[in-house]
Amino acid sequence: MKNLTVKQIDRPNYSFITGIFLLLITMASLKAYSQAADSSKVWFTPNLASVDMLDLFNQPEQWDSARSKVDVFKFYTVQVGTGGWGCVGHPAYNCGDNHIENFVNVEAFSKLGDWEIDIAVESFFAGPIMSYDPIECSTAEYVHNLTLDGSINVIQSIEANGGVVRYLAMDEPIRQWYSLYHYIYFGQTDPRPCLVDSLGELADHVTAYIHQMQIWFPSVSIGHIELYPEVGVDQFKEWIIALEARGVSLSFLHIDVHGPRVDQYISFGINIDVAADMAELKSFCNEHDIEFGIIFFDTYYDSQYWNPDEYNDSTYYAGTMNWVNFVHDANLQPDHNIFQSWVFPYYTTGIGPNEIPVNLPENDSYMYSHTRLINKGYNVLNSPPVILPDPLTALSKNYVLHQNYPNPFNSETTISFTIPEDNNIELVIFDIIGQKIITLLNNKFIKGKHSVVWDGTNNSGEPVDSGIYFCKLSIDNKLVTTKKIIYNF
Repeated sequence: MKNLTVKQIDRPNYSFITGIFLLLITMASLKAYSQAADSSKVWFTPNLASVDMLDLFNQPEQWDSARSKVDVFKFYTVQVGTGGWGCVGHPAYNCGDNHIENFVNVEAFSKLGDWEIDIAVESFFAGPIMSYDPIECSTAEYVHNLTLDGSINVIQSIEANGGVVRYLAMDEPIRQWYSLYHYIYFGQTDPRPCLVDSLGELADHVTAYIHQMQIWFPSVSIGHIELYPEVGVDQFKEWIIALEARGVSLSFLHIDVHGPRVDQYISFGINIDVAADMAELKSFCNEHDIEFGIIFFDTYYDSQYWNPDEYNDSTYYAGTMNWVNFVHDANLQPDHNIFQSWVFPYYTTGIGPNEIPVNLPENDSYMYSHTRLINKGYNVLNSPPVILPDPLTALSKNYVLHQNYPNPFNSETTISFTIPEDNNIELVIFDIIGQKIITLLNNKFIKGKHSVVWDGTNNSGEPVDSGIYFCKLSIDNKLVTTKKIIYNF
């Protein structure tokens, strides 16, 4: 043990101690927001058949930054199942090279442990056979027994090959029953007869499933994924209460927001306020000790069906960042931020392993990869909310920054302003975390209306990422007002 010399101080230096104390308080205050934001867990689920998923383990240096942010890595059931529960057993799914044998070869499960990243599995709760063989789908009990067998299979497969599963996510058990889902998709007013007749009966089956899984794997936290708005806030609450009445509680709830369906519901006259619903649901979940998560993906990914030749990694990246920015602006602060893709262009372009998006590398501005998306999304979600200036100040009543047009834009947009007198004008674009992107104007202008065109580039002439930006108008270095600009590359 190292010898220590202790120097006795007869009289403490109180001014020095006071200064250190005040410094510590100041540092704690500055870090308060950052610590609160960083408490959220980041989940990463690459696309089922992404062409470079194995490279995440073969070339970990290509996602060092994103890897340091990821807390949980989630696999799809068919990727890690064996026998009838693997990709080979289900020709409707195409995993490319992403199956259990190859994950074992690249030591994926043990490497995740070395990186201190927990493993999760997404279970197809209704049973993958159900959707393709209605004769087999005769009773809810049969379907849920299939699910139990499959969940046991995939967890055992991982644990037999050097991994430890910490989370199990049931995939959309409520939607399979909720009748509005069937009305929207099929014009039916009754649930599919192969499932259940009530939410209570479904809760009975799910409770039995969770109890059995807890017997098999007591250390695995069980939650589920659900689609919104097919399942509304009131149905979520009813569901959570029904499970608790049967003696089980979800560890987490992850929400998949379907943008086109939101628009469709609104067109049907159904009142949908996504931000308010997510805030209400998060509050309810947290009151019931359930961690609330939001899945970050392109919520309007249905465009892959409308324009498959134009849908690519860049399109997916832009759509996902729009959703990230929405969640940030609404100050929702989910407990779990899940970056997950299930975009399947093979519906229109033929089955193949090149599903969207690619995963690597994270640091190439010309590659719209999933790991680059994690880094960008993480920075936005962990940045303080942007507080816009009061538009009713005396200064801003006379100096007007007009909303840019078009907005959103994808090539260029015109920004106009009106000033009541000759003055020095500065017009600057900032990103959502407050970094200066480009100074558009910094000159003296005569009174009247003026315009400038922004082409979506930064001070170096490089294109910026798709997302939300802010245009700030200043007079003699005094902020007048700010406008939000949406750029879709």
